[in-house]
Amino acid sequence: MKQLELFSNDWGLNSGFKKLSDKLNELLPAQGRCSNPNSKNKYLDKFRRMQNAAYDFFNNGLCNKRDLFVREFCQDIDSWNIPSHRDFRYFTNESYDRWEATIESKFTPIIIKAAKEQEIA
Repeated sequence: MKQLELFSNDWGLNSGFKKLSDKLNELLPAQGRCSNPNSKNKYLDKFRRMQNAAYDFFNNGLCNKRDLFVREFCQDIDSWNIPSHRDFRYFTNESYDRWEATIESKFTPIIIKAAKEQEIA
């Protein structure tokens, strides 16, 4: 078992990276994109977008940011397998856990890259 698997994945955020995620959140603007999102804040802005998409997945069933979720998390997932907001009522614990793990596997590397980019890791 990998060390990262010892932590829970609450809403796609590995609990071992919670404090690092909180530090990154402090660097985000109150609204909108980060300054210099294509250069010095590239991964910080990607962290912001992915966090917003994951929140919409777990809180709103992709009612608001489905396109963003697809762009940020699903480049290698068949788009037909991405649940619609109507599908969420049929989620089992197993399917929910599977999506949580999928989101975490793509989100954690961005948290690490953003933290390095911002020199907080």
